[in-house]
Amino acid sequence: MQYNNKITDKEMEKKRFALTIVILLFITSSILAQDSQLYMPINIKKAYENKTRSLDGTPGTAYWQNRADYKIDVHFDPSSRLVSGKEKIVYFNNSPDTLRQLVFHLFPDIYKKGNAHDPQIVPSDQGDGTILEKLSLNRDGENLLAKDGAVTFEHTGFVLNLPAALAPRDQTQIDLTWHYTLNRKTHIREGAVDSSAFFVAYFFPRLAVYDDIDGWNRFKYTGTAEFYNDFGDFEVAVTVPQDYLVWATGVLQNPQEVLAKKYLQRYQSAFTCDEIIHIVDSTEAKQKGVTKSGKNIWKFKAENVSDFAFATSNHYLWDASSLMVDKKTGRRVLVDAAYNKNSKDFYEVVEIAKKSIDFMSTQMPGVPYPYPKETVFNAVAEMEYPMMVNNPSYSSRHSTIRITAHEIFHSYFPFYTGCNESRYAWMDEGLTTFGTYLMSEKLDGPGQGYLSFFSGYKEQIGHFSDLPIFVDSNVLKRPVYNHNSYVKPASFFLILQDELDQALFSKVLIEFVNRWQGRHPTPYDFFFTFAAVSQKNLDWLIKPWFFEYGYVDLAVQNVQQKGKHYKITIAKKGHYPANFALKIIFDDGSFETESYKASVWEKGNTIVEINKFADKKIKTLEIIDKSIIDADLSNNIFNSKPD
Repeated sequence: MQYNNKITDKEMEKKRFALTIVILLFITSSILAQDSQLYMPINIKKAYENKTRSLDGTPGTAYWQNRADYKIDVHFDPSSRLVSGKEKIVYFNNSPDTLRQLVFHLFPDIYKKGNAHDPQIVPSDQGDGTILEKLSLNRDGENLLAKDGAVTFEHTGFVLNLPAALAPRDQTQIDLTWHYTLNRKTHIREGAVDSSAFFVAYFFPRLAVYDDIDGWNRFKYTGTAEFYNDFGDFEVAVTVPQDYLVWATGVLQNPQEVLAKKYLQRYQSAFTCDEIIHIVDSTEAKQKGVTKSGKNIWKFKAENVSDFAFATSNHYLWDASSLMVDKKTGRRVLVDAAYNKNSKDFYEVVEIAKKSIDFMSTQMPGVPYPYPKETVFNAVAEMEYPMMVNNPSYSSRHSTIRITAHEIFHSYFPFYTGCNESRYAWMDEGLTTFGTYLMSEKLDGPGQGYLSFFSGYKEQIGHFSDLPIFVDSNVLKRPVYNHNSYVKPASFFLILQDELDQALFSKVLIEFVNRWQGRHPTPYDFFFTFAAVSQKNLDWLIKPWFFEYGYVDLAVQNVQQKGKHYKITIAKKGHYPANFALKIIFDDGSFETESYKASVWEKGNTIVEINKFADKKIKTLEIIDKSIIDADLSNNIFNSKPD
């Protein structure tokens, strides 16, 4: 077949026009970023100077990211709660730097006697922490723990001084053997649920993040600020006694080796079934014979994730189903729940989780759920992990919906889009609280949206401890951590979505996820993406909300009437710009509602004058607080004087 390579003048003109548009968009986005008035710390500024990040919000031409792949063989003894393991880590130094140290986290050491911790810890849970038995490099067999000066312990971590420096683009293998005792009465995101149900997280020694912003992330875990981990592949074998089932991050690789035939068939059918399958029901949970005889080794694989957790029980019920999350590819996701038979709300959890994942995949953030499965485990905390969450049981169905949706939403932030929770908790908790609010309104009904920790923040709005959102999360304590991480940023996102309109907001957020999935974005990568893709300078909104003291307080300041003409003055008494609706109630009982975006305050003005013509007398004016966190609602209402 022959092809005509001749391009017509009209086609050439179209190409020129398209190229011009692309160039103009690039120039405009660059100008928006360069003209930004946002404060930027020196260490982040250097990343832009070094071109690891770009002013249009994309990863820079010199962007790099280190990686660690893990192979772990872990044994768990329910009677003693002993967690013991061997692991092989292959660490890839993709940075331009020569590394002479490796920094590791030992998160179980929050329970080590003498270590600082924010939550109270029951004395019986305090012990020796993680006991490292052996540490060697590159299969040479030498135990570096016995070598003077090789290893230095620091709170919930340790530093390994390398015998030979790790060059750029090189890799090394670390082999470790270790053990510790799982906490029983104190639950800081993990631990014993009852005498034969356990959630085991943060259990293995892991490499800290070395990045282009701070170098080594020497985060000391005290129980408040959360985590920041590199991405990697995990192969984990979990050995437990007979009759104990295991649920974990990743996909079970050997179900035929650990499940009895009847339960294996149910498990396998769930991968293609829209209906809920009771793999282990209430009549079977305490029976023998669910697993194969003898100790069982449950093998899991997870690709390109930032963490791994597992749970086990010999008496939990197990439900499962699946749903299609991507119509283009037909890809399905397994959704299961493991729970105590007395947790009545959990009988509905698989269905709630499926509806949540469908909402996330199609509406907010609008990116097909990125992992092959999701497990909701009935524990005593409220915490997320890749493909796993542990949730308590609630008497309120509203609470069950909110917490299920909230924890699963974390699959996108920080797991798919790997933000640094230890510094910028608002990037994952704020977006997740915002997403949970939208999901609750959709899945639970209008009026059921709720911002996490709202009631506590409501009492502190505008007080001395009401700090700017951008403050490093690692230096905050509760309840201020809750306010800055959850409530305030979620309110900001509600305002921003209204400002851009839902379609444009969704477009920008999807672009941010696509740009930074599997990477480590900073707040500025987020801000600059919003500016570049929306083609709007949003500094007037971002700057006060994130970098300055302030709060939301809108008020009806004055109403002047001349015949049928009204001049309504709305005042911004607080410092933060916010959108609002004005409800106008007439003397005959009828009413109108008019909405105003936050950009009515874009010029820094503190009042907005609204001219209104009305055939009927206005009886009452009310500002509807769309930010949800207006500090003083008493000044939101104006009542006219009776004739």
